[in-house]
Amino acid sequence: MATAKRSKAKAAEAAKTARANAYAADRAAAADVVRATKIAKRKAREAKKAAMTDTAKDKEAEEAAKTARLMAEEATKAKEAAEEARRLEDKETEWAQCEEELFASKFRRFWNKFYACRGRGITFHQTTSIPAMRYTFPASRDTPDPMDTLQFKSVKITSIKESAGFDTDNWPLQVFGIVTARDILDNKRNIIFHRPRNSCQTITEEDPYLALTGPSRAIAVSIDLSYIEVSLKVKGTTKAEDKDLSDLIVTYRSGYCLTGVYPSRLSTLKLEFSHVSFFVEATICIKLTGGSWPIGFQSVFTVGTSTDDVLVKLLDSEHDGLPVDANGVTKLSRRVVSVGLEKFLKVQLMAISINEKQVIESSEATFKPERAGISLINLSLGFCSMEVAVALSCFCDE
Repeated sequence: MATAKRSKAKAAEAAKTARANAYAADRAAAADVVRATKIAKRKAREAKKAAMTDTAKDKEAEEAAKTARLMAEEATKAKEAAEEARRLEDKETEWAQCEEELFASKFRRFWNKFYACRGRGITFHQTTSIPAMRYTFPASRDTPDPMDTLQFKSVKITSIKESAGFDTDNWPLQVFGIVTARDILDNKRNIIFHRPRNSCQTITEEDPYLALTGPSRAIAVSIDLSYIEVSLKVKGTTKAEDKDLSDLIVTYRSGYCLTGVYPSRLSTLKLEFSHVSFFVEATICIKLTGGSWPIGFQSVFTVGTSTDDVLVKLLDSEHDGLPVDANGVTKLSRRVVSVGLEKFLKVQLMAISINEKQVIESSEATFKPERAGISLINLSLGFCSMEVAVALSCFCDE
């Protein structure tokens, strides 16, 4: 009996132990499942991240390859552009007949680089903003001084060439375009000659000179380079048939003689200047004060210095009469000249017979210029009298 009870107790204890062991095994198994699941999830995330990294690397590599292709294309284009520029420069060198013509082909690019694009705010087509007679009546704070100047005398078309599409039967020529000077005072265009296409000047073999209308103020000269710009065309039947006549850029500075003949592939121009040292600007106004200009006479006004053989023409009416406004003031083609302080300014008026082409009457006056102020000169012909007012001004090198 006792033995049976002990056996039953042992069996119950064994069953309890077995249940405890089974529970522990279940918990261990569950923990293993959780650990395995976490590991699996981590591995899955790592695999996904690795896959995304590979995709990003592939994309980055693709972008880098695309950028490299674009850079290679740009480098190729730059190389081609440089080769084309060299080719054009070589071509320019081939046709250019003088350095001034070659420089003209590059001048606008040069100007934009050094003047328009470096904070100076000077565009290529701007005209000078400095007026004539600026210091005729200087204020006490102004300190204008005499400077060197360039006296523009004439521009002559000495010849045209067959390569321009002309021959000896093409005279007269209908010329338009521009001649300007750029000096150190403001580096802008000071107009010497300007004719638009709809207002050409007729140039003949007998009178091949441009009718100059400027400068609007005196042209200053210094040791720094300044420029004379010539761009002339000949009018055709249509705009498409217009022909280039001359393109030149002439440089000038103190001590450098400019007057000379400048050949180009289309024509040859002669530019005549004089260098005036220690000068003042003279702005001239002429008024009819008595009598009247007779019919049949051409009026011609010239000025020059006591030592200058070539006079500057202020007016050539070319035809009958004297052009004046309602107040009797003569409409001059040019009104600004330069004169050295150590010289004398000579003003001359001529009446030329239209039919005989002879000087019938003339009058001349000479005076010594001053640094500033207005001088009055009287000219008298047999049929009229005139008053010449000369406004004198020095310059400030700005």
